Amino acid sequence: MLENAGLESARTEKDADLLIFNTCSIKQKAEDRVFGLMPKMKEIKKARRDFLVGITGCMVRKTSTKKSQDLDKLIKMMPEVDFVFRIEDAPLLPEILAEIRGKKVLSVKKISNMDANSLEKYFHINPKYSSKFQAFVPIASGCDKFCAYCIVPFARGRERSRPIKEILAECEKLVKNGCKEITLLGQNVDSYGLSFMDREEKRFAELASGEKIYFTRLLEEIDKLKSRGLVRVRWTSPHPKDLTDDLINAVATLRTQMPHIHLPMQSGSNYVLRKMNRPYTKEHYINLIKKIRSAIPNCSISTDIIVGFCGETKEMFKETCDLYKEIRWDMAYSSQYSMRKNTAAHRTMKDDVPEKEKQRRWHELNKILKKCSLEHNKFFLKKTVNVLVERCSKGLCEGMSEHFKRVQFEGGKELVGQIVPVKITKALEWNLIGKL
Repeated sequence: MLENAGLESARTEKDADLLIFNTCSIKQKAEDRVFGLMPKMKEIKKARRDFLVGITGCMVRKTSTKKSQDLDKLIKMMPEVDFVFRIEDAPLLPEILAEIRGKKVLSVKKISNMDANSLEKYFHINPKYSSKFQAFVPIASGCDKFCAYCIVPFARGRERSRPIKEILAECEKLVKNGCKEITLLGQNVDSYGLSFMDREEKRFAELASGEKIYFTRLLEEIDKLKSRGLVRVRWTSPHPKDLTDDLINAVATLRTQMPHIHLPMQSGSNYVLRKMNRPYTKEHYINLIKKIRSAIPNCSISTDIIVGFCGETKEMFKETCDLYKEIRWDMAYSSQYSMRKNTAAHRTMKDDVPEKEKQRRWHELNKILKKCSLEHNKFFLKKTVNVLVERCSKGLCEGMSEHFKRVQFEGGKELVGQIVPVKITKALEWNLIGKL
């Protein structure tokens, strides 16, 4: 969108006259980082009056500039910021910049936060890819789950899925241009086409097929691109509540699906899960893992875990550690809970676990993670895996295997973008070492 507005990418912030922060605010700490960078922006602005600062992503509620009548609170709170825009309003960027430069006034009617037309236009933006062989394709926006710790439903709006024809058209174009791996993105990919807004719009009847959920049908349609050169399809993130037997079977049988599933758990305590508004139990999750491992032997499974959520006692945290030892995830992306303003937790709960205790719990969980990760990686010793080479520097190539394991081996730059067989010679905690 910026290139269409006549701008070109700058190599560093010193070379730039426009800097946009693309933000995440699932956790308060992520938002605090942006506030912490504003003094530096103030210094740059003092030296260069033409320097513009913008913010997009989950921090923004109202697309606006300093000249708008209805301002987003971020512009009021940070004088260094010239404009903010909701990510679905990215098509308005040329007009936003024109307003800042005094060339026109941005019509209030065009700024329709949460409006369906804005989201449709956003999905229709022709992406600029940094890789010819890998790509991310969004299939939905927003969220209907309302987890107590998360701001996404308020920041990104209610869940709304992208029409299958658009997704397939983008995937077909990518494959035609040489893409080998596509990752489908959504806050809850396995509820694709099933949200309240999706049902109201009745756009997904074409995917109906027996007892299969719409997401499974979408994967089946994308799998047909195997004959045109598509090799791998990944997706993130699913929600345990919506993970079905037919979806597990799809991963087991479709030719482009990889033996890896990321399934967020968040806590091993049913009490904490209820407080988080996560509508499943530990027992339900364990049953899903059994189904996955039965249908897909040696499937790599990763998860998300939050330690130190409101009201989590040492005994409840121990339940999480015990569950980790039972399930033995390949990888866990664990974080220390930080209170996010305007979430349900912020309104109704107390952040009562001390920071030092959160850190202690995180380190204890990380010790278990390291042990499990190393054990899973040792399984691949002396085995040959197929690696999609992502980069090569100083004779060392690196990429991901089918099981989403990071693999390093000696090789040349001509291998970047290729899928090559690598025999594993060494297993480390976080990656594998091998030989071409």
